[in-house]
Amino acid sequence: MPATYVGIDVSKDKLDLFVEVNGKQRHRLFANADHGFKDMIIWLRKSGVQNAHVCMEATGSYWESLAEYLFDKDISVSVVNPSCIKRFAQSELKRTKTDKVDSGVIYRFACAMKPTLWTPPPPEVQLVQALSRRLHSLGKMRRQELNRMEAERELLVQRSMAAVVRTIEAEMEKVRKRIKELIAKHMELRRKHALLTSIPGVGDETAHLILAEVPNVDLFAGPKQLVAFAGLAPKEVTSGSSVHGRSTLSKTGNSRLRCGLYMAAVSAMKWNPVVSRFSERLLKKGKPPMKVVGAAMRKLLHIVYGVLRSGKPFQADLCLS
Repeated sequence: MPATYVGIDVSKDKLDLFVEVNGKQRHRLFANADHGFKDMIIWLRKSGVQNAHVCMEATGSYWESLAEYLFDKDISVSVVNPSCIKRFAQSELKRTKTDKVDSGVIYRFACAMKPTLWTPPPPEVQLVQALSRRLHSLGKMRRQELNRMEAERELLVQRSMAAVVRTIEAEMEKVRKRIKELIAKHMELRRKHALLTSIPGVGDETAHLILAEVPNVDLFAGPKQLVAFAGLAPKEVTSGSSVHGRSTLSKTGNSRLRCGLYMAAVSAMKWNPVVSRFSERLLKKGKPPMKVVGAAMRKLLHIVYGVLRSGKPFQADLCLS
């Protein structure tokens, strides 16, 4: 029996579902919670959808519970990079953006592109993901408190803020230690970690981030897809002969991965011979420094993809040849 595609636009509190059954378009809202997932499956069956293939965007972390629930219920599910859906909507000349419209776009994308099936990462990878994201949140909290300290004039308040910063830093150290213990315990994580840290510019923390946010590089057909997933693909603004806007990063993708790669790219521009030569060449052409950093981030991700896909440590001579 052929699959019936179901498009779902996922947000924090609700699921906007779109499906076509017997030539009739159906739209329905469900809660983004376990009871909403159950109601959705019951509604799909009552509506005559026997072999559902659910498609959704990888929006933040709101999609994860639904994807895991569907997988456990043996329902086919695909999780797609939001940039792919955005480009598909642009190809349809869509100018209206609402949850109802978005779920319809996702449905039509699934029908046209037949996206690959999603499978959840192993439990140890899910734990690395959770710990890595907690570390990211703690880091943001630390920076916010340090910024407040700089603006604060009262000494007593500064001392209170400093105590909070010390507590956050101690918690961050505990999380880092737990991630290292997990990697040391699991052979596949150890192997990938060793491959990643063989790349000059990629330290332990960046490697942990990549292991968390890119658990299976084989899901990407090539390095350009990985770059798009991180929201690092250049976004050009041109039209005819008169409109020539400045190109920027698309930023439609995994923000945690994109933010974490910034300092790694800056380090690679100094210590990685491949990224260093590439960056120097762009600077000599007169490219703005921040655009060069963005290009270095993309170059670094290309190297990450090659190392993980080949299973071989970084070799500068191979990348330069």
